[in-house]
Amino acid sequence: MKAIFINVHDRTVSPVEIENNLHAIYDKIGCDIVQTVPYGNEILVCDEEARLKQWDAGFQLNEWRIVSNALIVAEDEDGYFTDTKLDAADVAQQIRFFGTEEPMPEPCFRVIAL
Repeated sequence: MKAIFINVHDRTVSPVEIENNLHAIYDKIGCDIVQTVPYGNEILVCDEEARLKQWDAGFQLNEWRIVSNALIVAEDEDGYFTDTKLDAADVAQQIRFFGTEEPMPEPCFRVIAL
């Protein structure tokens, strides 16, 4: 599966080819449980438990502040992950990394009316 990998320690955003299964995603992100976040027509996949761990770096993408590595993938009509259509260079322009040289943002939450 074609994805975009956001590496917070190296501060890089790059296209990757990854197996389309949870264990491959866990290994790439470095986690045991994933959380999905809507990102336009794509899905950002990150570490569900990142705030419980001692991550020392993260990134902001639009209004989302993520403190783990992440993948961006697409979703098919049945809800399964599939190849992203986005360009890594375009995504990189929208990301602001943060970490050891500046304080981590405070946790926040948002209520979404359904």
